[in-house]
Amino acid sequence: MLIDDEVDFCYFLQKNLEATGEFEVLTSNSGPDGLKKIKQRRPDLILLDVMMPKVSGSDVAAELRNDGSTRDIPVIFLTAIVQEQEIKPQQNTIGGWHYMAKPVKLNELISTIKELTQ
Repeated sequence: MLIDDEVDFCYFLQKNLEATGEFEVLTSNSGPDGLKKIKQRRPDLILLDVMMPKVSGSDVAAELRNDGSTRDIPVIFLTAIVQEQEIKPQQNTIGGWHYMAKPVKLNELISTIKELTQ
C-alpha cells in the first residue's frame, strides 16, 4: 500500500514496483482514504508519505498503531524532509518504523520492503 498526496509519484512508484513482478501495489492520495483501504485490504506493508494535507503520515501511523488489526503492518515513511545523505544507517527509523528520503532509490526500497516482510 502506497499513501502519498503526489499523484505522479504514486503512479510511477506503483508502475516500477509492479514491473518487477514481485509486488501488487494499492495506492491512495490521502490519509483518510488510505486508512479505509488498509482496513479493507490488510496490506503486507505500507509506504507512507510524512507530509500530506489534512491528515499527516504521522497521524495515519498513530491510528495504525492504535488499532489492533493494523498495528503489526510494517510501515516505511517516505519523506522529502531529509536528504539521503542526512540519514545515518543506525538512525533510519521514526517511532520504530523505517524511513527513506525522497526521491527513493528503487533497488534500496525493494531491499527494505523484502527485509520488513520476510
